[in-house]
Amino acid sequence: MARKRKQVLTEERRRLILEGLREQGVVRTGELARRFAVSAMTIRSDLAVLEERGGLVRVHGGAMLRERVALEPSYYEKATRNLDEKRRIGRRAASLIEDGMAVFIGNGTTTIEIVRALRERPPVEVKVFTNALTHATELAEIPQVEVYVIGGYLRGVSFAMVGPLACQALAGVYFDLAFLGANGLSLDHGITIPSLEEAETAAEIVGHARKVAVVVDHTKFGVSAHGRIVGIEEVDLVITDHEVAPGVGRSLTECGVELLVA
Repeated sequence: MARKRKQVLTEERRRLILEGLREQGVVRTGELARRFAVSAMTIRSDLAVLEERGGLVRVHGGAMLRERVALEPSYYEKATRNLDEKRRIGRRAASLIEDGMAVFIGNGTTTIEIVRALRERPPVEVKVFTNALTHATELAEIPQVEVYVIGGYLRGVSFAMVGPLACQALAGVYFDLAFLGANGLSLDHGITIPSLEEAETAAEIVGHARKVAVVVDHTKFGVSAHGRIVGIEEVDLVITDHEVAPGVGRSLTECGVELLVA
């Protein structure tokens, strides 16, 4: 009877670990050990079992969720989500833009905060390329910025220009720095977004940039969407907010990626 009771408690603990992962995206071994009043070794054993079952992927000091798949809300639905975090991320990203640069700013409700931050910071003369009609309209209001719009098929849900024509428009164009948004960032699946066409266009942009920065709020970690842009190791920077789970920075560093927290 005692052995059966122990097994029930173990499975209940593992179920609660998965619940926490679905809510947070990342869990820490030490925090779980304190929560359930068990040893770190026991938690590591739980995480190993759950990884074998396909529910998560272990990282240094904890685990990230493997199974979350992001759906695609409309641009306006996303625009008000985590707005304070997106504004902080946008300001931190804009601070990396230097006078004389050629910069690409991809579509998205986080990347548009980079555009808005450019209006607030001391002026710099830069060339900004974008595939987002929303971004181009606001960029045109900044006198020091030369705006170049990448043409292509317009996706109404995201106001992004994508597809073969967009990729062709990039021929012979190179950027000092490219900022890309994403719906998901995971160690297993890399940088992902729901649209396969947008993912293909973004992957092309990566090939034209000397340095690539992904801007995502903390809710995007441990999430996977349908369209893979690139693996994590193919980007240089990830810029996020201070709510990001502990241990993410170390995991990214191990992949050769720098983490900037706004």
